[in-house]
Amino acid sequence: MNYTLLQNEITNDPTGQGYLEYLPSSPGKVVELLNAQTTVMSKSRMVTARGIMASYGIGPAAGAAFLDKLEVISASIPALKWALKFMQQEAGIDIGEPATQQMLDSLVGIGGITASEVNGVKAMANMPASRFEVLYGDNKQASENDLRLAGVV
Repeated sequence: MNYTLLQNEITNDPTGQGYLEYLPSSPGKVVELLNAQTTVMSKSRMVTARGIMASYGIGPAAGAAFLDKLEVISASIPALKWALKFMQQEAGIDIGEPATQQMLDSLVGIGGITASEVNGVKAMANMPASRFEVLYGDNKQASENDLRLAGVV
């Protein structure tokens, strides 16, 4: 873990959490602030074609239209062809995976796919997150020991 990153977070407090007012006497409060679900970030989320139809856009028709566009252009984009196969299986594909999101971004303008459609699908991976998760990754939790190792306690 990059403890310099945590030290900078606490010292500079870019989101105005008020960490320093609790140090050094209440490191547990700082840990609470770091772990509080106060923001949103893209996280791992497995989705299937059925999930896109159920959760995307304003209804199943919008999801189906997007899937139809993907199917048409997949013949000329091998990575997309495989992604669609995964989406048709029960496990699905991780829509929050950075590589998946990059692939979606690369499709804008191809076969009538719009930035709005891509952003709608990518938004399906947006979930509540803590400041610590934003810094260190999905499902990470801060501890008092992390504060000690970062040299802020």
